[in-house]
Amino acid sequence: MFLLRRGLALAGPSFLLIAALGFVPLGVILVWSFWSWDPASYWIKPDLSLAAYAAIGEAGRWSVLVSSFAKAFLAAVLCLVIAYPAALAIHFVARPKWALVLMAAFTVPFFTSYLIRAFSWRLVLGRTGLFNTWLMALGITDEPLDWLLFSDFALMVGLVASYLPFAVFPLLLSLRRVEPNLLAASQDLGAGFVRTLFTVIIPLTKPGIFAGFLFVFVMAAGSSTEVQMLGGAGASMISIMIADVMRVVNFPLAFAISAIVLVVLFLLVLVGNAIFGFTRLFEDFK
Repeated sequence: MFLLRRGLALAGPSFLLIAALGFVPLGVILVWSFWSWDPASYWIKPDLSLAAYAAIGEAGRWSVLVSSFAKAFLAAVLCLVIAYPAALAIHFVARPKWALVLMAAFTVPFFTSYLIRAFSWRLVLGRTGLFNTWLMALGITDEPLDWLLFSDFALMVGLVASYLPFAVFPLLLSLRRVEPNLLAASQDLGAGFVRTLFTVIIPLTKPGIFAGFLFVFVMAAGSSTEVQMLGGAGASMISIMIADVMRVVNFPLAFAISAIVLVVLFLLVLVGNAIFGFTRLFEDFK
């Protein structure tokens, strides 16, 4: 009982601070999303209304929401496809010293500005960029490929490059939780690496797979820099749509869009935890 009270006394201030900084703003967003916007005063008033949610169906906002979630889903899947072999190599193949070097290689790009990272892809994918230069030098194409930049392809490259480490590290954490005895038992039963991978390693690392997917999905859905730098003038995603709405001080509509995003992410966490056991990733090692 003494340890419990002492733990609560130590953790209490942190939990209160987290609630004040995290949950209170979310509650305000949810409440204000039901308020109404007064075009005459360009301000909101506490009038219970669903007008903000109804306005989401106007001006193509639903299509932006669906497109944003689809692009975030694809970026998360691509990151997992790339990150899982990398995590396997770091955990099972590389020596400890080289594993540290490889892990650092994934984090070094984050030492620079995210704006610079996104802009650098314009130098690679542009008409006079490195990629088009190589293609023409090798005789593969006679002229630059315009679709490499300011397209969904360029946007996806930017999203994957920006958020790939957030898929690698949860997978590494999950791989560390795989008992070596299980791998040895699988080999003793005659299973090769591929069969062990699909029957032992992947099922045991499902929490890490979902965690990596969730982290990338959340950040890709809320990205704006990659969209503006690589997606072209007509490209739009959730964050840009909210910024456009905020410019005209239509706060209830911006909060309604944010509330829908929060509900989708919350449901994703609940479903993912039920299917993949997301919370097991944070349990103590046995």
